[in-house]
Amino acid sequence: MARLTVFFIVLLSFGCAVKAPLPSQRESTAAPKLNGLFEPSNTAATNLIANAREMIAENNAEDAIVLLERALRLDPQNGRTWLVLAEAELSRMGFLRAEQFARKAILFLSKMDHVIAWRTIATALEGRGDNDAAQSIRETHNVH
Repeated sequence: MARLTVFFIVLLSFGCAVKAPLPSQRESTAAPKLNGLFEPSNTAATNLIANAREMIAENNAEDAIVLLERALRLDPQNGRTWLVLAEAELSRMGFLRAEQFARKAILFLSKMDHVIAWRTIATALEGRGDNDAAQSIRETHNVH
């Protein structure tokens, strides 16, 4: 029994002695670079957004929304995804959801991109028949 125990201990110790790869053999964990700067968004999500934009242009909003929801699971803080999702909802007359998604986009977009989101919100409000609120947003945020 003692020999069998020693045999298993020796066998296990050889099994654990795995040679680690050299640093040059390891895969890089750094984000891909774009013109020397780190790219801020997930490239898989970026591809999904591009495909969704094409689907929206082809009046296929339902399938575009499925892709955009997948992109949001990959990168939930991407304001552009929220904004394209709002555009997809506008194209299928989902005015309430379009407004909600555009408001969510504002949380993650830069100040320069807020204009597009506010325009989307104003359009959604007009679609719902709330022209006064839409006009107020257009005046407040200088969106036309």
